[in-house]
Amino acid sequence: MVGWILKKILGSKNQRELKRLMPIVHRINEFDEQYKSLSDEALRAKTAIWKEELAKIPELEDQWKRLDEILPEAFAVVKNAARRLKDR
Repeated sequence: MVGWILKKILGSKNQRELKRLMPIVHRINEFDEQYKSLSDEALRAKTAIWKEELAKIPELEDQWKRLDEILPEAFAVVKNAARRLKDR
């Protein structure tokens, strides 16, 4: 009974995880719309820029932080690349 009440108030674990991830999903979709107009070369350049940028960060912890920051943008690049490959 107590578990059921807590689940109703706090939501299930899946609901909480979805709530946490939805802002990231919205950012991915925003970047995805922007990147639809980019050329294949421009999408590749994004990845190269991130690789160079990460190589300049000496601390592993700081690299992980930067990866978290670029995650939505990088995922949108991959999403666009996959869509383009599928449509060929």
